[in-house]
Amino acid sequence: MTQPTSSGAARVFLSEERLADLAERVARGDEPTATAYRALLTEAETALARRPHVPAHWYVPGYYSDANGHRKAKGTLEGDGNAAYTLALAHRMTGDARYADAALCLVNAWTALASTEMRHDSTLSFSYHFPALLFAADLLRGCPRWTAEERCAWERFLADVALPLNCMDRTNNWGNWGLVLFSAVGAYLDDDTLLACAAERWKEFVATQIAEDGHLTHEVGRNHGTGDHGLWYSHFSLMPQTLAGEILRLRGVDLFDYVAPNGRTLRMAYERLAPWARRPETFPYYHGDPARLGGARYVSYYEILHARWPHPDARAMLEALRPLTATHSAPHLTFTHGEPLGEADR
Repeated sequence: MTQPTSSGAARVFLSEERLADLAERVARGDEPTATAYRALLTEAETALARRPHVPAHWYVPGYYSDANGHRKAKGTLEGDGNAAYTLALAHRMTGDARYADAALCLVNAWTALASTEMRHDSTLSFSYHFPALLFAADLLRGCPRWTAEERCAWERFLADVALPLNCMDRTNNWGNWGLVLFSAVGAYLDDDTLLACAAERWKEFVATQIAEDGHLTHEVGRNHGTGDHGLWYSHFSLMPQTLAGEILRLRGVDLFDYVAPNGRTLRMAYERLAPWARRPETFPYYHGDPARLGGARYVSYYEILHARWPHPDARAMLEALRPLTATHSAPHLTFTHGEPLGEADR
């Protein structure tokens, strides 16, 4: 493996210490890192050919009123963000300038976006797809190919355009995804005021979204009260809450063991959801065909939670599904956060 180039102090989602540890794991062939790394490089080679798809105007129609229009509109940022993050990770692991150049092309292109709307799914889609682009930029901070002028333009874009598109004020999973965007911008800009606000909102979500028995009150009954999307939306709330927690932890604010005044914790929700995700037929909020319960396997964020709180059902899913990735904010979580599965957590 080529010696990586120095890239300054990555500090939003992956620390320099973790990046160095990942490089050592790859060199030793440690699992699950080695297999996930090979998948990363395969995807990075494909991503080299991607060109920016920045729209003249950011607007995403609602999924349930215009599914095709929704996918097409948000797909520009989804594809660019995930490709940029993949390329930036590959660059940090290999030092290959091809990956840095391709990633920077995608990152810099988005500073041209000036026209945006807040209607329908515009803020949600931006909140859950833009962080991947921001994580990529963080990994490229010290890259000599990124000019001072380009970096300044990027920081202005974060403050003036990206940050206002967060939907952190919402009460359900929208709020959690908005929190990922908000906390990531705060971390990148080293803004203690934004980070403090993000930490307080994180605590509020724990207190207000989690029921006494651990289920997610806003999510289990989706859609239209039938519950057939209840597992998917439960993951879709816990995943961003976990990602935001990891961003804040990297800045010295570890909230994972936070206990709300009403006794609620993130761990309660995780340990309630994990058995249902592994065995969808046990999910009590849906009484139809379990095969219709979509999204039960969208569990890549378990790579973060299981390492902290080993759980047999989470372990079984990780063992069966690795290497895991995601299309929202943080692809390649098995590579970046996956730990060996020991006998003790069966």
